[in-house]
Amino acid sequence: MATRPVEIYSEVARMHRDGQSGVLCTVIAVDGSTPRSAGAKMVVHADGRTLGSVGGGAVEADTIREALSMIGSDAPRTLDFRLDEESELACGGEMRVYLEPITPGQAVIVVGGGHVGLAVARVASDAGLRVTVVDDRADILSEERFPRAERRLVGGTELLDGDLDVGESSIVVVVTRGHLHDEEWVRHLLPRGPRYLGMIGSANKVESTLATLEAEGLSRSALESIHAPIGIDIGAETPEEIAVSIVAEIIAVMRGVEDTAMLRQKADFKGRNRPPARRIGAAGSGPEGVSGRR
Repeated sequence: MATRPVEIYSEVARMHRDGQSGVLCTVIAVDGSTPRSAGAKMVVHADGRTLGSVGGGAVEADTIREALSMIGSDAPRTLDFRLDEESELACGGEMRVYLEPITPGQAVIVVGGGHVGLAVARVASDAGLRVTVVDDRADILSEERFPRAERRLVGGTELLDGDLDVGESSIVVVVTRGHLHDEEWVRHLLPRGPRYLGMIGSANKVESTLATLEAEGLSRSALESIHAPIGIDIGAETPEEIAVSIVAEIIAVMRGVEDTAMLRQKADFKGRNRPPARRIGAAGSGPEGVSGRR
């Protein structure tokens, strides 16, 4: 039985959700006699497994070979085939196959399952990010509260030596229920060099935390890589608005935006066009941040 398009699309969605790489191969043009018509699809997994078909024979073998060489790349490719005896499909026609990489969705780790963490998880999921939520309070990490989170891990920084893998490609949002918890997480996360490490808190609390960590031996240059106060200045006040500002900043970093004033010199530029009374601390909070709403 031929693989239906809905099965192909479901598999692509599952691979993206589960963090699996592959290539979607689609016949986009045909001329003359060909084994498959335009629109025929095949998914090639990183381990060589396939779902669907673009015609069989040497055409399909060459397509699979080319697809496997693309694993890890974001650039699509187009292959042209003449169906003669050499291709093992002596149909006499011609085919063009478009190869589109299937890349895993970016994962984001939200440390803190309070009001802001809940909002960040929702917005991040809506933006296509794969969400893991961490908190030491088991009662707030229910499936009902975080239905779209891929993982809900109960515990503290000890998880970094077990179920929680953080490395150079990781995106981590620290929005715990209190300043000391934030500090403890940053202390353990920073040496792992995540791609994005954001910490909630007012400008004063952020500077106090950085000073403490610097006194403990963490380099100032490493500390300055932290996105804190977290989020882009959009005048956010509610947890939901703060979440939008945080996810917007994450997307900017993912897209390679590194030269805007808001991202490079946040402490100096946040609230630069706003009256002093409304100057934001943590992505749009008042002077004391949003620690009371976490």
